Amino acid sequence: MRHTAPDIKPGVIYAASNVPVHEAEFKRVMPLIDAALPQEALIVTSHLSRCRRLADFLSMRGTGRIVILDPRLTERDLGRWTGKKWEQIPRREAKEFDGNFLDHWPPPMETENGPVLRGLNVYPRLGAGESVRAMQARVIEGFEAAWDIAEGRNLVIISHAGPIAAMIAYWQGEILRRGIEPSPACGDVVQLAYVDGQRHAFVARRATAIEEINSF
Repeated sequence: MRHTAPDIKPGVIYAASNVPVHEAEFKRVMPLIDAALPQEALIVTSHLSRCRRLADFLSMRGTGRIVILDPRLTERDLGRWTGKKWEQIPRREAKEFDGNFLDHWPPPMETENGPVLRGLNVYPRLGAGESVRAMQARVIEGFEAAWDIAEGRNLVIISHAGPIAAMIAYWQGEILRRGIEPSPACGDVVQLAYVDGQRHAFVARRATAIEEINSF
């Protein structure tokens, strides 16, 4: 499932940064999400606060919901673009991204000590920038690990637009691209299931969250 709506101005790129949830929307959507999930489940969540807040709430509501944090499920880091609006991205950089969707690396943030350097961990160092393909690789690794840990139990993954698109594409055997369906809004629950022996993804619960501009 995708985290509930963040409390941030529309159009701002928050990416892998920590932003608070929209409190009124959180309170409205939570009963819908809680009712859509089994009482007993392994909940594996991104470590960012907007996902952890949801995971902690659900664990308190269920009789057997266990929470595990996995940074591999965090949103794609967009480096120097983080905190800006899409129209503020230099035209050249935006054009390069459009022409090389999977392998373009956003420029790193600049600090007083120079640009933020990429780490060696499975998840990005905030501000270093990350390509879609790099994000996809770590998310799939996290997805497979969660699947193994669940060992047949109900599995709930709480994540973000980009990682969810990566998981849906992987599950359905598609190439990751723009416009992967289904595309969940904030608070929506997507179910991965076998239908007539084939892998399919569909929205099991629409939260009808406030408009989310920067979907994957």
